[in-house]
Amino acid sequence: MPDIVTRRLPGSALHRLFADDPFVRWDVARPHETRIWVCGDSVAFQRHSHSRRFHGISVLGAAQLPRLLDAVLAELPPAINGVSIERGFLQLLQERLGDQLTGGGDWDWMWTVQAPPVLPAESVLVQLDDTRDAAAIAALNEIGSPTAESEPGSGRTELWLGARDGGRLMAAGAIHRTDGGTPHLAGIVVHPSARGRGLGAALTAALTRHAIRTDGVCTLGMYADNDPARAVYDRLGFTVARSWASRGLRRLDTEGMIA
Repeated sequence: MPDIVTRRLPGSALHRLFADDPFVRWDVARPHETRIWVCGDSVAFQRHSHSRRFHGISVLGAAQLPRLLDAVLAELPPAINGVSIERGFLQLLQERLGDQLTGGGDWDWMWTVQAPPVLPAESVLVQLDDTRDAAAIAALNEIGSPTAESEPGSGRTELWLGARDGGRLMAAGAIHRTDGGTPHLAGIVVHPSARGRGLGAALTAALTRHAIRTDGVCTLGMYADNDPARAVYDRLGFTVARSWASRGLRRLDTEGMIA
């Protein structure tokens, strides 16, 4: 069997070589700007997280992934502060980096091209304004989901939908754009006192239909342990494309000390 080597290629090769991968196709900017690593069926490339806090390396593949990972770790660019790897290979990352890894979490990237049906609870949804409703959305996030990445008031949101009860905002959700230009659901939050009314599913369905109507596809990211959200997304036609483990990375200085 011929030896399979890891190659460094221009970023423009990413979408050409991995055109059938939904994550690459819809999440990653085209053309990809920085050079990539390729080894057989596996690829690694630089990517900002949705929140922009991490400038990391995403590593995906199968048979050649261990070899690729070794090559990537041997020449990490200085600006990298995180690594995302498919969860089945997390142990490889832990074995190689040990206590250099910090924080992060496990999450799934999902997508659909199927428009979900209209749900009864959608009748109470209204369009929100990114500026006028920013404070109310931020307050809802603090109560319902402090880690929500909807960024109200930043101008990043393309469409806000929400639900009010007596003037009080009880649910909200947004559409952002991925670096690849694809609609991406973000910050779907329901106040704890309003859960069980179907508002989360209604927001997801309405926003997803909007995305598919405008672009033919909708994507989202969810924490892997959020079983109630997973049940909603499965029911509305979303499919997991990649199951990620993302970890922060403490870099070593030239003397091998944690920087």
